[in-house]
Amino acid sequence: MRKVGLVVAFLGCLVLATAVSAQEDEVVDVLEVSLIGGLGFPAGGITEWNDDLNADNGFNIGMDIGYFINPSWVVGVNFTYHAFGVDHPEAGDLHHKVYSPRLYGKYIRTTESSFEPYVKAHIGLDNPKFATDVSNAAGDRYREISYDPALSFGLTAGLFYFTSDYSGLFAEMQYHRALAKDVEAEYEKISYMFEENYSSFDINVGIRVLVGSGD
Repeated sequence: MRKVGLVVAFLGCLVLATAVSAQEDEVVDVLEVSLIGGLGFPAGGITEWNDDLNADNGFNIGMDIGYFINPSWVVGVNFTYHAFGVDHPEAGDLHHKVYSPRLYGKYIRTTESSFEPYVKAHIGLDNPKFATDVSNAAGDRYREISYDPALSFGLTAGLFYFTSDYSGLFAEMQYHRALAKDVEAEYEKISYMFEENYSSFDINVGIRVLVGSGD
């Protein structure tokens, strides 16, 4: 609970800072839409998992839809999908998959050039589908099964480059953390528990388009 409280407090500070900034600048009605993809590098409990089903490096894809409160601040929603490989000879094509709806806040450092650095914070829920060694009447086997959602949050630093007046490319590095300790799944009336938190470090690239009535 203490960790959840810290995350909530952090989000509250972010919202407060956004509100203060919004009072100081003229509100601009613009949306951003971003398509994101990249590499994911797991850390924490997911790398030492059920019967040596350790997570290996993988990939992620996602989408941002954000609203400009002013030229420097954006708030929005994101959905990200991670798929990590499974480092086990008998796992076949199984993966550790994570589906993550999120809220985000972004601060953009506006400049006179075509480059804009930014930082972004997010909070949401991880909905994991982990490869697991399960038991049933037909015998033990490996399956991807869905676990309970886990609170998650993270930080991103990136650089955007305008290729036209209203669109461009970006590259970013992201840290993501999921409080997944003790989340459970049930398969054939048997419960399975994920016993540790996990993280991922992502290197992403993407396309961003601005739409609306902004200058």
